[in-house]
Amino acid sequence: MAPRRVELRHQWGHHPLWDVDRDHDIDPASLGIPDSVAERLGAWAARWDTTFDLTAPDLRTVEQFVIDELGRDGARLWRALLGLLPPTDVALSFVHEQVIYREPAELPPQWRFG
Repeated sequence: MAPRRVELRHQWGHHPLWDVDRDHDIDPASLGIPDSVAERLGAWAARWDTTFDLTAPDLRTVEQFVIDELGRDGARLWRALLGLLPPTDVALSFVHEQVIYREPAELPPQWRFG
């Protein structure tokens, strides 16, 4: 059986993990990951939610450096999840600013470590 295709990405008002085939969010706690990681994912998604104007979701309320910081933090979470979720069960990618990362080597150099 093929691995479940999952993306770590921000979707306003949803969990940060997305089942690509079912086009629906996934509660991180349902994946059997440590509670601390699930909580970090929730906090990351909540931070993203504060970057948009609720009446005009296409308008950002923060500077670009905040978006870049969220990308870096998302990359850290993605790398942690890659170590926690068996690749035979989950094919996990990371989406930031409409760029899909499938391998850590594809990340911007400043996001690869730390």
